[in-house]
Order: sequence, then C-alpha cells, then structure tokens
Amino acid sequence: MKFLKSIRIGTHELLFVGLLVLAFVIRLGLISQGWPTTNSDEGTIGLMGLHIAFNGEHPTFYYGQYYMGPHQAYVAALLFRLFGPSLFMLRFGLLLIFTLFLLSMYLLTRLVYSRGWALFCLFLLGTGSSFIMARELTAIGGYTETLLFGSLLFLLASWLVMTYRPYQRSLECRWRIVVYLAWGLIAGTSLWDDMLSAPFVLMTGLLLVVFCWRELLQLITPLAALIGLLVGMFPLLYYNLYAQPGKDSLSVLSGLRSKGGQDMAHILLALQNSASISVPMMTGEPFCQANELSIFGPTTSYALPCALTRSLWGYSYILLLIIALLLALWGLWSAWREWRINRDAELIEAQWESRRWLYRQGIHLALLFSALLTFYLYAFSSAPLDWPGIHARYLIGFLAVTPAIFWPLWQGFISVRARMNRLVQARRIICVALLTLMGVLLMVGGVDAYTQVPAVHASNERDMILINALTSRHVTHIYSDYWTCNKLTFLSNERVICASINSQLKDDHNRYHRYYDLIDADAKAAYIFPADSAFVVKQGGTYHLPAVDARAQSSGLTYQVLVIDGYVLYQER
Repeated sequence: MKFLKSIRIGTHELLFVGLLVLAFVIRLGLISQGWPTTNSDEGTIGLMGLHIAFNGEHPTFYYGQYYMGPHQAYVAALLFRLFGPSLFMLRFGLLLIFTLFLLSMYLLTRLVYSRGWALFCLFLLGTGSSFIMARELTAIGGYTETLLFGSLLFLLASWLVMTYRPYQRSLECRWRIVVYLAWGLIAGTSLWDDMLSAPFVLMTGLLLVVFCWRELLQLITPLAALIGLLVGMFPLLYYNLYAQPGKDSLSVLSGLRSKGGQDMAHILLALQNSASISVPMMTGEPFCQANELSIFGPTTSYALPCALTRSLWGYSYILLLIIALLLALWGLWSAWREWRINRDAELIEAQWESRRWLYRQGIHLALLFSALLTFYLYAFSSAPLDWPGIHARYLIGFLAVTPAIFWPLWQGFISVRARMNRLVQARRIICVALLTLMGVLLMVGGVDAYTQVPAVHASNERDMILINALTSRHVTHIYSDYWTCNKLTFLSNERVICASINSQLKDDHNRYHRYYDLIDADAKAAYIFPADSAFVVKQGGTYHLPAVDARAQSSGLTYQVLVIDGYVLYQER
C-alpha cells in the first residue's frame, strides 16, 4: 500500500498511458479485421508455430533459411496452445512485442532526452503509414523483434553509461553485472533472430567500451556480457559449427548481399532507389505506397506525382539525418570540452553535470550512427536494385532511431532565449511546422490502413471459400505456386496440404519439404493456381494449365477443370 501511495499520477503519466493504449487499440482493431493481407511467408511462421505447439518440433531457423531465427513462431506457439491457432493469434503476438517496443522507446527517450520528447516520440511511433503498420503486424520473421531488441539494447547500454561511476559500492556493482548479462543475452538473441540488429549491437557495445572502459577492465563485467552473448547466440553458433559448406549463415547472407551488379552504375541506382523509394516507405510516407507484388499491398506507382512525392520525402529524411549527425558531432565536441574544463573543478555537481551531458551526447550520436550503418548495409546490397519497395522493410531499424533523428526539430521548437531575433523565431516556426506535418501525415497513414480493411476482408473471405470448397470435394493434397501454398495450409490448419512447384511442375521453394514429399507420394493430388497467374492460360472463356495438360496427355490422366472464386482447379477424375 505504501508503494501505491508513493506513485504520483499526473498529466504526463496519463498522456503516456493514453498514447500507449491508443497505439495498441489502433493495431488491435486492424488485426481483428484480418488486416493486412496475409501471404505464404506469414503462413510459414504460422505453420512453424503449429508444429512447435502441437508436434513437438524445435526449429532453429525460419523454415528454408539459415540466418533468421524462429522467435515469432515460438511466441505464436505459446498463444496457439493457450487460445488455439488462428491468424489473429499469430499477429497478436507481434502486437505484444510492438507494445513492449513502444514502452522501451519511451523509457530510452525519457532517460537520454526529455519527458516531453518521450511523449511526442511515443505518439509518432504509435501512429504510422499503412506500410509501416503492415510490417509491424505481419509475421514474416525478424522485423518487429528487431525494433524491440534494438531499443532494449540502447536502453540497457544507456542506463549503464548514465549511471556509471568510477568508484561504486559493491551492491551497485552487482546490479550492473546483472544488466551487463542482460545486455549480452539480448545482443546474442537479436543476432540469432535477425542480422538487422547488428548495427544496434555494434553501437551499444561501442558505447560501453568508450564510456565504461574502466569497469570493463574488471574480469567479471566483460565475462558477464560475454556469457550472455554466447547463451543468446548458442543456437546460431551450434548450427554453424556443423553446417554443410555453403549452408552456414555467413555464406547465405553473403550470397544474398552480393547478388546484382557491383559497378558504379548499379551502386548509384541502389543509392537512388534507397533514398527515393525505400526510405519513404519505411519512414511513413502515406500517399504513394511502393510494392512490387500486389500480395503485399498497393503496387508501386511510377507516375510523376508519386515519384516526386517519394523523392521529396526520402531526400528530406536523409538530409535531416545528416544535419542531426553534424549537430551531434558538434554537441559531443562541446560536451567533451566542457567536461575537460570541469573535471578538475572543486564543485562535484559541476563535474557530474558536465559528465552527464557528455554521456547524453555520446548516446545520441551512437543512435544516429546506428541509422547510418543500417542505411549503408542496405544501400550497398542487392536489395534496393530489384524490389526497393518490398525490401524497404530492411530499414525498419530507422524507427528505433526516431528520437535521435528528429531531436534537432524538437530542440528548435523548445528553445527559449531572452531575446529572440527573427532568425530564431523563423527557425522555431519551421521546426513546429515540420513536427506537426510529420504527425498529421502519420495519422493520415493510419486512417489509410483502415480504408483498406474491406478489400482485405474480402480477400480473406475468398481464401476461406476456397478452403471450404476444396475440403468439401475431399481435395486435401494440392500443388500450387509458392504464394498460395503455405498460406492455404496454415489458414486451413493443415486440412489442406500444399506443395510448391514451378512452371515445369518441379519442386520449387518448399520451405517445409515434408509437405512436398507427402504430395509427391499422392498420385491423385490436385493442381490449383490463381486464375491471373503465369501458370494459367485463358482461351475462349475457358482456363487451362498447359504444363498439367501436357503431363496428362503423356500419362493418360484426365482432369476435371473447375474455377473456384478466382482459382483454377485441376482435379483427377
């Protein structure tokens, strides 16, 4: 009771709870309506959750990949065991992870910057364009956890830096050892989950080395961090110790990064696509969503108005990042000079204040360098060359650096001087206008997500109609394309098992190969493809699967052809 009486709930605390609940409810409303559109990548995570929860499987990686951890699937498995498997419960786990991210970002921003800025950043991150919220709420592996892990790494490292004293009591040291252990555990787990967390691990580790180096000279402190790191990474390390040549995580990642040209023309194109398409998509541009595949949402528009809008947004964001970096470097230099002046001062309070200012500037700069490193790793890869819209999700780490990138605008807004000349007044007006504009546009993006709900709901209904039609005809084993297979298998709770094939009807991109082996052993397995796919040809009002027709002719089989709500089904007579 005494603890409860000591808690003071004021306007700030009420706003914090309100903004957190609002962000949660906005996303809860969307996933309860089946938004966004699901796909086979998400179906794979759902199937992993089913197999963990009910088949006793313990995958080390996302099915079919050797570098992305299965964390989303394990969260889904727990919820499936408690509440039963469904698309909603799969995404509800992501919503919980995202809410923890918002909480950790609020605590980080409050610790390093200010209470007011923490609330405003909570508002910015709690809203978002339909593209951003779709990445946050779609279980396609790694992205939502990257936000949580990145924010937690900076929160723990910032606390260690901000509370560091050269000489501390033994009780305080014991608690700090526990925090070092937690930092190592989160760092290792995040690297196993997705290498997108690497910039956050690197920069927070560098923070600890630069500002807490005396503490790290004690054996117990780096040992605690190392033990945590090894425990968190153990599944990843264990797999790679016995991986076949070419299937180890580093080889797979290197292969993915090296695809595409390395000449100057390709490098410039990758930089252009990164700045003018990928950055706007992953930072909230709400009007011209860029997707190269319709299954992920509205397709990319290359009309001049959209191209100009995205370019203006993207290059402005990069410019703001550069300005923030330059100001942060100057701030760190100024803080270091003041610390040098005050470190021999007799006033302990002056020494401590100058040290805290130096710590804050260092953390601020580390956050910005995390964003810069994230952009560098993305822009100098093959990702922005082929699908700069879809692959924009690799820049999701930008969201965790929002407080640092927009901090100059907030400083310009709150700056108060005894005498404000016209230049200072103009700067303040510009900063207020830009922050307001950003907030309004992100809210517009949230509204846009809700306008997509009817179309997504209709798509989900078609999927269930198809599943019910198949099961009513006792069609439980089917061949189809990748983007149909695992989606239908998960949504049907494995009542319909699907194997992915290519245009030559060969095994293609089966993440869980047991499905293909099962279907391949069934001589009566059916074929089903979307009517608008490359597998289907329409002639005179009738649909054909030329590859299946050719196989039927050579084998003497006959098929009944049905069209079921946009899908063409070949079922053996």
